[in-house]
Amino acid sequence: MAVIRSLSPCLVAASLLTITTQLQAETPTGAPAALEEMSILGTRIQRESKGATGLALSLVDTPQSISLIEQDFIQDFALDDLNEVLKLVTGVNVEEIETDRTYYNARGFDIKSMQVDGKGLPFTWNVVGSLDSAIYEKVEVVRGANGLLTGTGNPSGTINYVRKRPTNEAQGQASMSVGSWSQSRLQLDYSAPITDSGSWAGRSVLVMDEGDTWLDHNSRERNVVYGIVDGQLSQANTLALGLSWQQNKSQGVLWGALPLLYSDNSQAEYDVSTSTTMDWTRWNTQDLNIFVELTSQLGAWESVNTLTRTEQQDNSELFYIYSVGLDSETGLGLFGWPGKYYSTTDQNMFDSILSREFSWLGREHQVVFGLNISESQQGYLDYAAPGDHPAWGALPAFPGWRGNEISRPDFGEGVEASDFSVDVKRFYAVSEIQALDNLSIIAGANAVDASSKGISFGDPMDWSESDVSPYIGLTYSVLPNVNLYSSFSEIFEPQVELTETLDNLGPARGESFEAGLKGEFLDQKLFASVAVYTADQENYAEYAGFDSENGISYYAGTDVKSEGFELEVSGKLGDRWLVVAGFTQTELEGSDGQPVRTYVPEQSLKTGLRFTPNDSWRMGVNLRWQSDIYTGEEPARIEQSAYSVLSAFANWQVKDDVSINLNVNNIGDQKYLSSLYWDQSFYGAPRNAEISLRVTF
Repeated sequence: MAVIRSLSPCLVAASLLTITTQLQAETPTGAPAALEEMSILGTRIQRESKGATGLALSLVDTPQSISLIEQDFIQDFALDDLNEVLKLVTGVNVEEIETDRTYYNARGFDIKSMQVDGKGLPFTWNVVGSLDSAIYEKVEVVRGANGLLTGTGNPSGTINYVRKRPTNEAQGQASMSVGSWSQSRLQLDYSAPITDSGSWAGRSVLVMDEGDTWLDHNSRERNVVYGIVDGQLSQANTLALGLSWQQNKSQGVLWGALPLLYSDNSQAEYDVSTSTTMDWTRWNTQDLNIFVELTSQLGAWESVNTLTRTEQQDNSELFYIYSVGLDSETGLGLFGWPGKYYSTTDQNMFDSILSREFSWLGREHQVVFGLNISESQQGYLDYAAPGDHPAWGALPAFPGWRGNEISRPDFGEGVEASDFSVDVKRFYAVSEIQALDNLSIIAGANAVDASSKGISFGDPMDWSESDVSPYIGLTYSVLPNVNLYSSFSEIFEPQVELTETLDNLGPARGESFEAGLKGEFLDQKLFASVAVYTADQENYAEYAGFDSENGISYYAGTDVKSEGFELEVSGKLGDRWLVVAGFTQTELEGSDGQPVRTYVPEQSLKTGLRFTPNDSWRMGVNLRWQSDIYTGEEPARIEQSAYSVLSAFANWQVKDDVSINLNVNNIGDQKYLSSLYWDQSFYGAPRNAEISLRVTF
């Protein structure tokens, strides 16, 4: 499970190509040409993420907490949706606040940094539409403040999605799945060399996924296309070109969710399938990502330059409900709020990393310089509904809706509500100095300049922030493959959230500290760690309400202190057992010492266990548990008691190239609210099953 320290892909490729050329010159005519495979291996060597610092470090040498979920684990447990993957990551909470919008948090703070192949996507703090996992080789989560990696010091963490890359040999897999609520899925993944020498190869992934859900009137369709080509330009240069496209179409969606308080402040209870949607609602998204990556060996230096173009579209017709006093006897007291919106985000990003290893005073060290420039343009159209339409008025008694109680309004022409740009420039430098045989010092600094121009809901969206944040980390080897570590980072995070007056909230500032013990055991097959952490943030964006006139949420700046610890273990227990498990304890306080963000569980446990008794069978279980949460204050408090969700799979290898996989999720049919991020919510999926047929070729 651990990421091992290794030579860079270009350095290995150049060395192997040189050796191959020399050997071929000395080989008699007619000798086997198998030596060319060395070049293929060099070109195709797996690209490893550089963890929390951008340095080539193993998990045990990185002075921060890192969790990995590999593709085989994702496939065994049928985690087709990235939300389902992240639900099993130590310390990560997935806030599914609506059917098609999700927030993530760790250590009590929202995760606002998403990456693909280690390249940052600034200010991505929520996900609209469900992202498919098929195009990713693994998912990494770095917890804690990691400004050197992302450009900001958010103390929650960073999610890094590592894309699949071409393989040395031609190989493929096709699968077909059917499951509860008429769900069906087709997936194809194929990789092969595309030149006779094998120095160039390509890989493609196709997905078609559709079906209903457990919620009344709700259905989804998801299509994914991914393609990548990479190869050798010369001994010192490799090039990768790729494209990913995902389209989501959702019907009968939730904007907001179920009202959870009656007028007498008692908590409402519904059937798991209950929804406030109307059958005309929809939420369609489209994501296009195009990238070019050039890796070059410049003497002792390695240079990686990546240019990425991202285009996102969000097209929706929605129906929001709010309560002025829901009566527990009559079900009356709800009012509607229809909305139609079209938003776009176009981003160009250039990322350049220059790194090298060097010898000094008899020891090996490394240094990294990085430059990241991002320009994004965001637009938002608002389509008004006629003021006399019944969608604005009092609603029928709830629950029991059939989805046709309120007709679709005849929305007007789109009016520009927002049009602004966000530009981020950052430069960082970091070095690992092997001060002693058993002491490593990682030190660096990150300079960020972020600005925005334009309008948002009639007000200027003009702001500019810049700062320099230092980072320092220490690792001390107490035993072979066992390290003590600590790290410190200042927090500087520009925020795009708006206040109640629709002004920019301004940046959050603070400090973050982490210390712990990491080790690799059983011939480095098993990784274990314990970490303690504390973080203070000032002016942190906290949801404060909904502006019904403009149809947006607004925020207020709060001071938050987070303290806690984590335990984690992952890897192999012998030849037949695989374990992935983690426990988190987090306490959150405001400036007055009182609990804040109480929708974040204080304790959570994530476990996964897989057993392979023989070559024909493989089986496993995963369990996620969290302590009780609540939102609001007495007497108007909404609560979700502690709960656990148990899932399992069994895989039968029918033939060498054919297997059948059975998954059963939420075996205990646990009923629970998906989130208390807001004072509205809906219930998580009840017991469900899926069966898959997989063919490899």
